[in-house]
Amino acid sequence: MELSTKLYILDDEGRKFMGAGVLWLLERVEETGSLLSASRSMGLSYTKARSMLEALEENLGKPVLDRKKGGADRHGATLTPFAKEYVSLYREFQYDAKEAAARRFEEFSKAVEKLMEEEV
Repeated sequence: MELSTKLYILDDEGRKFMGAGVLWLLERVEETGSLLSASRSMGLSYTKARSMLEALEENLGKPVLDRKKGGADRHGATLTPFAKEYVSLYREFQYDAKEAAARRFEEFSKAVEKLMEEEV
């Protein structure tokens, strides 16, 4: 047996707005300095990537990207200071939640093994 966990944060209507994909997109924007480059590197359309981040911004009530427009030196995007801290908090939350699930799964697995060894 093996455990696989996926964590999502949902809005009030039950729609996902934060998960590993959004986290990876934010990290790629930080690495590349561009939403377009980040989306391409992940195999996402620019429109899909933009809508993912717009949903995040809408639900958080804060901008996550500083967008620059026009001119050769003024294109691209960077994470806002808020977004950088949010990414750090989410990474920590995700790690802690998966570690807790893994510990509980180990206990569950041992209990199942013991149950299977018993004659019922």
